[in-house]
Amino acid sequence: MRLALCSCTLATGLRMASTTPQKAARRQATTAGTPAKRPKTSPHFRKGAFPPVVDEQTRPHTLLLGTQPSDTSLRENRYFMTNANVFWHIVGDALGFRRGFHVDGRTEACDFIRPHLLHDEELDYDDAVKKFTGAGYALWDTVASSQRKGSLDSAIQDAEYADVRGLLRTYPSIRRICFATGGGSAKIFAKAHAAWLKEPGAFRRRDDALAKAAFPKVPTTGEGVELCILLSASPASNPRETWSAAKQRQKGHSDQWAARPAALYPFKRRQWFDVCFADEPLVRAAAPFGALASDYRADEEGGDKS
Repeated sequence: MRLALCSCTLATGLRMASTTPQKAARRQATTAGTPAKRPKTSPHFRKGAFPPVVDEQTRPHTLLLGTQPSDTSLRENRYFMTNANVFWHIVGDALGFRRGFHVDGRTEACDFIRPHLLHDEELDYDDAVKKFTGAGYALWDTVASSQRKGSLDSAIQDAEYADVRGLLRTYPSIRRICFATGGGSAKIFAKAHAAWLKEPGAFRRRDDALAKAAFPKVPTTGEGVELCILLSASPASNPRETWSAAKQRQKGHSDQWAARPAALYPFKRRQWFDVCFADEPLVRAAAPFGALASDYRADEEGGDKS
């Protein structure tokens, strides 16, 4: 072994000796300004999350779980702060207020959302949270920290998971979990809590296609905590090109839908109403999807890419 090492060292020395001073200078000039490559799990991209939002004085019945705060939310130290994220808009429509807080100088909702909002009274973030938790809802994320460059869930690596089980022990009144960022966060939850999901009687899933895809082995009956999947609140789940008439026709949607792609927001809202907020008085009184003129209002201003 020692002989092989010496031979390798000798050969390397010979190669270095054969390099002319001119070549060495050129090589140094070429590589001097090249930064060292970061490892994929660089601590520079380690990102955390927020503590759960829950009202100590109210018996929470439903936990809404995101995945992990976006860079915008982390910067603002608030949940779901991206302007085009529909979370607080849908919550407001269900509970009787309008999101009155925005980022990056915006003062009102994005163009593809604004025409469809149901209420005029604006609340700031703290008051919106009080309204939300006071109605029996709690909010947290599935991932406590991870290596992530950017804000996409697909970029999450080396994740540490939130102690959702501990939260439910503290608040046993929570009998339903709704995944606010779609099937992606549900699959992360399934990976993090695989053993818990297998415990008899611990969970049941909503009997629909989205929940079945995420939790195929969880029964639909029983007394366990109900698992529900919401259409993702994130704008990343529906990039602008998916709203075009051509794309909608490719998906088999009617010409009425395809001609009015701005109906995406009320479509998501209706699914959230049905799955998560069906017991709210304002939701019970709301017209079914497609009955409101705003459901099919054309996006004349071209939408918003924020």
